[in-house]
Amino acid sequence: MSENYPSDVKLNENQDGTVSFATEVVATIAGLAATEVDGVASMSSPSSGFADMFTRKNTRNFTKGVRIDLDGNKVTVDITIVVDYGSPVPDVARSIQENVKKAIETMSGLDVRSVDVHVSGISFEREQRANAELDEQHRKMLEKTAENTAEAGEAPAAEADQEAEEIVSAEEAAVEEAPCDDEEDTDDEEEEEDEEDVLEVLRDEENIEAD
Repeated sequence: MSENYPSDVKLNENQDGTVSFATEVVATIAGLAATEVDGVASMSSPSSGFADMFTRKNTRNFTKGVRIDLDGNKVTVDITIVVDYGSPVPDVARSIQENVKKAIETMSGLDVRSVDVHVSGISFEREQRANAELDEQHRKMLEKTAENTAEAGEAPAAEADQEAEEIVSAEEAAVEEAPCDDEEDTDDEEEEEDEEDVLEVLRDEENIEAD
């Protein structure tokens, strides 16, 4: 247990007995209530220095950065925090004071005299994480655009190939349907032979009449 805390807090005493709890419980309540506030990056001990600016607020040491002073049934709370970059410090501090006071009084029954908030540093972790997410979204958009461009370029090429195949097929069909030269020559010869036969018959008839 931290040397900052008395051994325990006697909540009340009556004929049925007494109710008391470790003072560190109050510090734990205060620490958890403080870390619930948006804009609090982590808790920070006044003597821990610059390294605490990179400490995540889900640390298991819930009493870190919290000091309590008891006077009978009244408690004074000192809280040291690291805030996220871009968060308005006055608003964050006010929310911490309200949240801590409400949590302690509701859970312990103690009267919170004051909650003093100390800001020891600024964390850029949330901003860096947001920038990384934006970069990732931008990269995905570029990849999607490249894919769409490639698909758009492939479509006209495929259509051109299909048209060429249709033209070739039509030409081949026309060639197959066209008459062969040999067949045309044969037909011409047959026609000439028929004409010669007719002429010959006419000559014979003329000769017969002349006789």
